[in-house]
Amino acid sequence: MKKRLSTRMAVLLIAALAFSGCSKTKDSKTDANQKYPATENTDAPENSEAGEAGTEKGKTVFDEPLTLSYLAWNLGTAEEDNLERKMLAKFQEVYPNVTIEIVEVPLNEDGSAGDYGNYLNTLASQKALPDVYMWTNVPDTASAGWAADVTTYAEENTEYQNVVAAVRDGGQINGKVYGIPFQMHLYGIMQNYNIYEELNVDPLPYSYTLDDLLEKIAATTTDKYRGSDNLAIEDWGALVNSDTIGFGTFDGEKYNFSSEEFAKAINTYKEVVEKGYTGNASYTEPWLPEGVNWAWGEGYIANQYEASWSIAGFQNGERPFKSDLIPLPNEKVILIPDFIFVAANTENTEAAYELAKWMSFGVDGMKARMEIKEDNGIVGYSGLPLNAGFDAEIDEYFLKDYEDFPMFLQVYASLKEKPENVYVEGYKVIPSYTKSRFDADTGVVGTVNGEEKSLTMSELIIAIIKGDKQLSDYASEMDKVANNIYKDAKANLPK
Repeated sequence: MKKRLSTRMAVLLIAALAFSGCSKTKDSKTDANQKYPATENTDAPENSEAGEAGTEKGKTVFDEPLTLSYLAWNLGTAEEDNLERKMLAKFQEVYPNVTIEIVEVPLNEDGSAGDYGNYLNTLASQKALPDVYMWTNVPDTASAGWAADVTTYAEENTEYQNVVAAVRDGGQINGKVYGIPFQMHLYGIMQNYNIYEELNVDPLPYSYTLDDLLEKIAATTTDKYRGSDNLAIEDWGALVNSDTIGFGTFDGEKYNFSSEEFAKAINTYKEVVEKGYTGNASYTEPWLPEGVNWAWGEGYIANQYEASWSIAGFQNGERPFKSDLIPLPNEKVILIPDFIFVAANTENTEAAYELAKWMSFGVDGMKARMEIKEDNGIVGYSGLPLNAGFDAEIDEYFLKDYEDFPMFLQVYASLKEKPENVYVEGYKVIPSYTKSRFDADTGVVGTVNGEEKSLTMSELIIAIIKGDKQLSDYASEMDKVANNIYKDAKANLPK
């Protein structure tokens, strides 16, 4: 393993990168899952030209009383009064002329939690969307006419320009800002170091190849353990050996299921399945000891495709083993962003943008979030700082909790050091991604749970990994099905 980075060293490294990686390039790409070079910072104007708010020494001032409605899936209950609700209350303290109305998802008749998506769709159909709300896919939300274009406010704002470029660009459609970056996490590989030590196998270093990963998966598979479980290589395997292909084989213009890179990823996964290296229930019979319900979390998996949010389980002692988070092969990193939107039907666009900014990437909001955490003993951080490397105080606050995860600190620093290796997960930023990648009817007949049916794209890929179907027989048709859906969705994007 590489020598541990101290928090101070990591902060200094990131700060240096923030200054060294900020040149604007002509070739900056705005399509999802492409490489994103760093973007030049520009100073925000001193005064806003919009009507409902102005600025006073850089601070937005709301001169007239107004009410903003807010809906998000991370608000918990009023009784819990979680961090997000405390953030909304703090906003009202800072801006006393603003009243926030929290929109609650109605409970089901039996008292259980209501369906967030159904309720949001109902509000949208009534043209009664809350002024600010969270939702999933940026292009689909914009195409539906649900989201306001907030380009005027975002592009004039230095703090927005300091958001990690890959996430910032993921919220844009045809150069216009619809999705406001709310938070981000990252995906990489986590290793169970206890298993590696028990088996006397050297764990993967920070930089390695796909073949190296396969070798370690094989070396850590025993009667007791499996080398991998949730590998998900069908989604990221192609990009680790390509300079153009991104998440889900999407390259910004089309899917590439017929590419050599995707074929290699599938063949790797097929070997993992055929040789019994995986504990994934989709590919193997039950194997865990009685009473064990989560193979990775309870210590039976050596290498897991995992997100940064899972580190919390190691920080608070829930996991019975040691681990760290390294990048994917060839130092590639997947970012998972969440976005927040200003409703197209709002009567207070600028004020709603300011609220969204406060809850997400705004420096004042992030520092208020830190203060609330300290005052209330709230542990952890809501994702990675969206402005990673641009504010030393926020970086230091964030990084101080990760001294036991030196490789994760390196991955965090790489968001600025190697932006060309950063890709965005497709779910939030590719038009109709879920339909293209999972739900599309391929027309290929296969068997699922003992029943013969026409396979969806997801079911066909699983069948190929299991060896029931051959990729070479269907790859071109898979491209055609997925790309037709994407083209139709792209045609509906706002111009």
